[in-house]
Amino acid sequence: MLLILKSLYLYAVSLWVGALFFFTAVGAPLAFKVLSKEEAGKYTGAVFPRYFGLGYILGLLSLVSFYLLTKDNMTLISSVNLFLLLIMNLLNFLNGFFIVPRAGILKAEFYRSNDRSFYDRFLKLHAVSMALNGITVVLGLMVIGITSLYLTF
Repeated sequence: MLLILKSLYLYAVSLWVGALFFFTAVGAPLAFKVLSKEEAGKYTGAVFPRYFGLGYILGLLSLVSFYLLTKDNMTLISSVNLFLLLIMNLLNFLNGFFIVPRAGILKAEFYRSNDRSFYDRFLKLHAVSMALNGITVVLGLMVIGITSLYLTF
């Protein structure tokens, strides 16, 4: 059982952080370089639900498997790692369930009405979403570092 939990944790956290990093650093920026702004927006709008959905699954698997691995021998380092995983999950849920859907509604309202105030509000929410995503990526890289350097199960 221990081997399964270790494998589950390592695969889940690696795939989650890898997907976060790739889409943030490569996928989304490249879409806006090779596609028109409208087409890139459609592409990212189609990818985001899957991106966050993958994060919900892999994030929860990471959090639960790590907790189960360390609950009987919680050290300061494993507590920090668990806290970072918890924050990552919270940011992912906040972004995926509240920020991004609201931004999508504002963008659709702008296209429907051509009222610039909707677009300005969309841009503000988009900036919040990007910041939350960036923080999640950095925390994920910290989790990978802590896992590789300090944790033995």
